[in-house]
Amino acid sequence: MIILGIQETDWLTRGPHTQHHVFERLSLNPKIKITVFDYDIDKIMQSASRFIQKKVYQSSNKAINGSQVTIIRTAHLQIPYLRRISSIITNFFGMLKLIRSTRPDLIIGLSLSNGIIGLFLSKMFRIPYIFYYIDLLHTLVPLGYAQNLAKVISRYLFRRSDRIIAVTKYLKDYIIQEGAQEDQVKILLNGISLENTIVDQNKVSKLKEKYNISNNDFVLFFMGYLYDFAGLQEIIDYYHHDIVKGKFSLKFVIVGDGGIYPHLAAHVKKIGADWVILTGRIPFFDITEYIELADLCLMSFQLNNVTRQITPVKVMEYMAMKKPVLSNKLPSVFSEIGKDNGVIFAKNQKALIKKIGVLYAKKDELPEVGKKGFELIKKKYVWAKILNNLKHIMLETIREKRSK
Repeated sequence: MIILGIQETDWLTRGPHTQHHVFERLSLNPKIKITVFDYDIDKIMQSASRFIQKKVYQSSNKAINGSQVTIIRTAHLQIPYLRRISSIITNFFGMLKLIRSTRPDLIIGLSLSNGIIGLFLSKMFRIPYIFYYIDLLHTLVPLGYAQNLAKVISRYLFRRSDRIIAVTKYLKDYIIQEGAQEDQVKILLNGISLENTIVDQNKVSKLKEKYNISNNDFVLFFMGYLYDFAGLQEIIDYYHHDIVKGKFSLKFVIVGDGGIYPHLAAHVKKIGADWVILTGRIPFFDITEYIELADLCLMSFQLNNVTRQITPVKVMEYMAMKKPVLSNKLPSVFSEIGKDNGVIFAKNQKALIKKIGVLYAKKDELPEVGKKGFELIKKKYVWAKILNNLKHIMLETIREKRSK
């Protein structure tokens, strides 16, 4: 099977996200060949001229060792406002060339602007198109006036795709509300690979020594892109004074970069919060030992249009490591996980911050909470089960397209 994947973020520097886990696992099958078009959203690529040449990457191994996904980043202009537009144009011709030379059996889109190109080409060449919807994509558009256009494109994709995959029930309901036929929308949960939870205790010991973490410390843990709505500075400011006074023996490990990272690093330095450990970006295959440091993992996103209908993979990654999770009561997360399943829910950000102090005093009880989460992961969120369902959806979509 030949699959063309389409996204519009950086495959190499962002994530791993759902598409990394899915495509890289599928690529381990020698009968499946996957090519993904992406975009240098973080402007990592630079050129002495105003023209950045096409680049092809092989075997990125973001989520799985030995993966065989090919990444194509088409040529584009290194000019403000024209960089994205030029990339869209070259993506069109790049996809057209690939389809003509190596006709895919299936196109899977995870984006809007590149996605609409993929949908157009799928109709032109009668190739089945699956819209893999992992987020409220229009809300991620940074320019407010462009969000309405992004929403219109989303609706068109919902109505014209051969199949839509949603990663939560909330997203499925939203997609149907926006005009998709209910029988065309399938739910595929985000998954976990339990082999990635095996801990190297020697590495853990070295990390504790490196960051001056003792067995008496209560370790808070957050990982991922540092959005401004993650509430990290609010947590730091709330507890800093008490920690300085010796009321709490707390360490806050924050793994990740982007977003507010420079501001947060400057703020931590300014107030002298040496109990806050900002590691920056860590390779995915080293994350296990960092999570192992935690007594309590955070999913502290404030409720807004972006977070309302998402269930980030990181929640499952925490639970797979038998770690208790403290989360805001985001509708999708609460609906997906439910009560008494390894996640402690706070009604809002203010309550979550105060709850950290309550749970600090219950450190010895928290491992039992984490064990409940692990049992749920084994039951519902193992990647092998999810990929079997995905393969069924892909084959069904291809058969339906060919029968028309």
